[in-house]
Amino acid sequence: MRKKIRIRYKGKINPVTNADKKTERYLIKKLSELGVFGFLCEENTYKNIKKDMWVIDPIDGTVNYTHGLNKWAVSISLVTNGKTELAVTYNPSDNEMFSALSGKGAFLNGRRIRVSNIRTTVKALLATGFPYYVWEKPERTIKLFRKFLSSAQGIRRYGSATIDMAYVACGRFDGFWEEGLYPWDISAGKLLIEEAGGKVTDYRGGKIETGEGYFTADRSTDRPVDRTLLSSNGLLHRKMLDIINCERKRK
Repeated sequence: MRKKIRIRYKGKINPVTNADKKTERYLIKKLSELGVFGFLCEENTYKNIKKDMWVIDPIDGTVNYTHGLNKWAVSISLVTNGKTELAVTYNPSDNEMFSALSGKGAFLNGRRIRVSNIRTTVKALLATGFPYYVWEKPERTIKLFRKFLSSAQGIRRYGSATIDMAYVACGRFDGFWEEGLYPWDISAGKLLIEEAGGKVTDYRGGKIETGEGYFTADRSTDRPVDRTLLSSNGLLHRKMLDIINCERKRK
């Protein structure tokens, strides 16, 4: 089956496959049957952005997918008036469907999930990801990784922000941080974590835009390094922010 995968590169180490494209087209077609919505998708980026829109990452973890590693997922969320109302993260390899409705909770294969109750970083299993530009500018990412490495029980790096955030929501991970992410990487995961009782902010503790506002705001000074995300069970959030900001103050 993997022999049928056709790969192109959007960047030096950023692949896109025929499966990404095909899955995205299929989802747009099926979701369009539900009503008049806009779409914000990874492969078609600015396709018909509207007040009510679906945010789609057809395969989050494409590098894993191309190598036959089963840590990748389909991510879908519905954003209305800038607020995420519905989220689905599906990992077909593990047959795990994470879902959330605003105000109604988060679920794994239909069963309610909650974030962990870990209160200290030394007992926490954390996760992170490396942005595609780490290949050219690794310094900040490595310094922050080293700081958490000496503070946590352990760190995992799966290569799929969508899965990492779903795992925070169900308590497998206690926290996750990464920078250089886009709305399609995090929109579903953000709702999952918040509905499971956790917290999601940027590295300074501020609100994160995942919908139309992200692209209609003035992005003239935007850099990937400014797109930061910290998610946790809520109990660890201040401690993780302190670790991150201590590292940032050294720069």
